[in-house]
Amino acid sequence: RSVLGPPALQALMAAQPEWSVMLGGQYEPYDAPTASAIEEAFQRGDEEVQATIDGKLYVIVLKPPMKQQLSSDPTRQRAIQRQPAPANEAAASATAVASPSTEAPAPASAAVAEAPAPAASTEAPAPKRQRESPPPFAVLIFAPGAGGQTAKAMRALQDSALEREGVAVFRCDDHPPRPNEARWIKSSAGCAKNVAHVLAVARRAAAAHPTLPLLLGGASFGNRVVCEVLRSHRAELPSRACNALLLCGFPLNPPDKAEGADQKRPAHLLALPAGVRVRLLQGGKDEFNGPRGILALNELVAQMAATAEVVEVPGGQHTLPAAKGLKQLNWTQAQVNTFVVDAMVEFARLAAAAGGA
Repeated sequence: RSVLGPPALQALMAAQPEWSVMLGGQYEPYDAPTASAIEEAFQRGDEEVQATIDGKLYVIVLKPPMKQQLSSDPTRQRAIQRQPAPANEAAASATAVASPSTEAPAPASAAVAEAPAPAASTEAPAPKRQRESPPPFAVLIFAPGAGGQTAKAMRALQDSALEREGVAVFRCDDHPPRPNEARWIKSSAGCAKNVAHVLAVARRAAAAHPTLPLLLGGASFGNRVVCEVLRSHRAELPSRACNALLLCGFPLNPPDKAEGADQKRPAHLLALPAGVRVRLLQGGKDEFNGPRGILALNELVAQMAATAEVVEVPGGQHTLPAAKGLKQLNWTQAQVNTFVVDAMVEFARLAAAAGGA
């Protein structure tokens, strides 16, 4: 195991391979010193290397499947990749050591780059290795907003980053009670039809993953529905359902309405019994926060019998992970995506560990 230090790749050509890490469903490059030091370890043939990033110690695994994992918790992993500069691939292949590895070849040195390029190989390129997700440790049953469809950005996060972190997702809109019938009855969040829909999806998820804990969650109006399911129909849920709720963008106050204009909304949270654990993942710029912003939700949480917490998403809007005003906050959308995924996965682990207790 090597430890990252000052970069020592000055002999390499300027256009050296790029190292990047999966953040929020897309690859983002490491900073130049970290990438250069990872490449140095890769060139030496090290199997792994340590790096301190944002004050946390990580282990960068350089043997397939390459990944970044938190030193204090190896289950917290992200995929990484190495992309050689296209202009140097031919020269690099001339000096690479022949091996069955399908990893990209090491870059050529400046001296080798001056030599004539070898004849093009007639061999077919090695296929790209498919990155495998870890086995799931929990299943999230996700209830969408009033429109009946999970927002595209949230769906993308769930299908990529969230599942790669070990959380399988069963969306209610993907499992309608009947074909083309996935919308809610919006006049009553806890009505029999809405509840039956969530219970049916929960049973389907339990059958598909017979050993995993199940976590109820949702977005917007779907949050109100799952609150009522867990409060009034706990006994009808599969036995492995967690006594917890992951609520993304709780619609506390209708936009452009006076605070408290609809008392049924806060009532869903206030009626949850002690013993239920709730994480409210709420955008700082959520249009449904009300005139006083997220402060009103924080005050409401303090009144709840359930154990609840608000996790504010910087710049987050109602349809998470969408966000605005990020430039002023010195954030990027990719960072917001990562923040949302990490908050969801962390709570899923906590809920799974507690189970139905």
